[in-house]
Amino acid sequence: MNLFDFTEQELKLNKRGQVSPRQREWLNMTARGIRGSSWTSVYVTVGFMFLALYLQNEDSRAALFTNPLNLLVFPATFFAVAIILALSIFYMRKLANRLSGAQIQSAQGKIRMDEESGEVGTAYYVFVGKKKFAFGEDMSHNFKEGEKYKVYYCKAGVFEMVLSLEKVEN
Repeated sequence: MNLFDFTEQELKLNKRGQVSPRQREWLNMTARGIRGSSWTSVYVTVGFMFLALYLQNEDSRAALFTNPLNLLVFPATFFAVAIILALSIFYMRKLANRLSGAQIQSAQGKIRMDEESGEVGTAYYVFVGKKKFAFGEDMSHNFKEGEKYKVYYCKAGVFEMVLSLEKVEN
């Protein structure tokens, strides 16, 4: 389901403050992706730690274990990384659960668009009244600046998922 792939029936449900079964499944799939990516980051981090140990030469490994202070620092570092990863998984799981159970919210107002270029790319913003939505692509083909719209969305932490929208008469 993409941003503007909603039916008239889904718009009617959204107007009543309800999420359609298809939209709920989309939110659940997104939440599963969030949970999965948090575990992937754990595997990658642990893999890099072991790779870094493996790539050290014999002299470096010997030096690592000859100093008694290193025998304390190495497990402490490993423990600190494990705590950070555990907190990351906990936070992402909590965020994903909030997204799965998110309630409909709405924003209404005149459309104003803006964009911001940075090192990573361009971020596109659509302001619906005072509410700001961020997109990865230009939305000028979907919204007309100065026109009035009502947008139905779900918010969970940093995620704001637009479910449907309608043009409102001035």
